[in-house]
Amino acid sequence: MRLRFEKRVMDLLEGAIDLHIHSAPDVYPRILNDVELALQAKEMGMRAILIKNHFVTTADRAQIASEVTDFPVFGGIALNLQVGGLNPLAVDTALKLGAKIVWLPTLHAQKFIHNKSHVTHLAGELGDDLQGIYILNEDDTLRDELYPIFRLIAEKNAILATGHVSLKEAKVAVREAARAGVKKIVVTHPLASFVNYSIEDMQEILALGASYLEHVFNDTTRQVGHPIARQALYEGIKGVGARHCIMSTDSGQWLNPVPVQQMGIYINDMLRFGLSAAEIRTMVAENPAQALGL
Repeated sequence: MRLRFEKRVMDLLEGAIDLHIHSAPDVYPRILNDVELALQAKEMGMRAILIKNHFVTTADRAQIASEVTDFPVFGGIALNLQVGGLNPLAVDTALKLGAKIVWLPTLHAQKFIHNKSHVTHLAGELGDDLQGIYILNEDDTLRDELYPIFRLIAEKNAILATGHVSLKEAKVAVREAARAGVKKIVVTHPLASFVNYSIEDMQEILALGASYLEHVFNDTTRQVGHPIARQALYEGIKGVGARHCIMSTDSGQWLNPVPVQQMGIYINDMLRFGLSAAEIRTMVAENPAQALGL
């Protein structure tokens, strides 16, 4: 495919890693399947991609896409109700299949269920009476099911991501995961309208043990009910520093640009707002590579 970006953007796309792409097949419309995504990323000189699904593990199909395209494709598992929620057995199997990331509940997080109007296109699969998963006990301690999950993640040196849980839940989970030996913890799109961290919140969760804040371009698009300004991504990154951040697209929706193009747009915007090429390289290549163990 042809991308019409200036050379400095194309140079930063080369070697980039996108840790957050939604691919077909899915219960939601997606613009490209696993193989098509990998081929486009390979053509643009990217280093790897990671595919996500809210309902099933993507670790197995990522292996197939990698073999077909001769390009690194990784997968993970989101702890929603279709896999049993906070289910250590599902996590164990996904990790044995090569999963690189385990997301805490996303669409089935209690906070997300209560704020589903923010992403209305996803609400149809949620129903009207779903209660959602809350990961804390009544005394605000972490639910017991998460400790064996953390041990499994630590043993495989995989990534724990916070998904769509509330800030209160995420702080406890990050603190306890770090204590349990999880070395790579990613805070999932903290600036999204339905998550809505402040700069102080992001700084605090880093101090509790988070490795990276993952800022995604999809938060600025019409795919979400309450898109944030693109400058908000820039301000969030500057507020904590590029060394603590990852730039991902959270792309793959049928009405958004294809993921490689969306990453190029993201890079271009951040350059225009004033981030340096070195800062962007840190967030699109170096930090994701470290998280994946590449």
